Amino acid sequence: MSDRVNELIDTLKEKMILLKDQCAQERSKNDELTAENEELKANLADKSSEISSLQSKVDSLKEVQNSAKVQNVNPSEEEKISDDQIDELVREIEYCIGQLKK
Repeated sequence: MSDRVNELIDTLKEKMILLKDQCAQERSKNDELTAENEELKANLADKSSEISSLQSKVDSLKEVQNSAKVQNVNPSEEEKISDDQIDELVREIEYCIGQLKK
């Protein structure tokens, strides 16, 4: 009977060693997952900050756009005026070149 008791004790010791190893592995995995979780939380905070910054830029641009609409400023009209002015300058330059050639 003492042999049987010794066998049971040895079996229990082996199982305890295995359980201890498994527990250490699980703690290691838990530590890794905790670190990864903290990193992901930091990334989320950064992205949230970036989103907030971009949203404020969008809001600012919308205000500028609304202001332009209120003032009835049409960007294509501004470009047309600029194109007309450029054409006038080109004509003046061509005239000046013609005068210099005479």
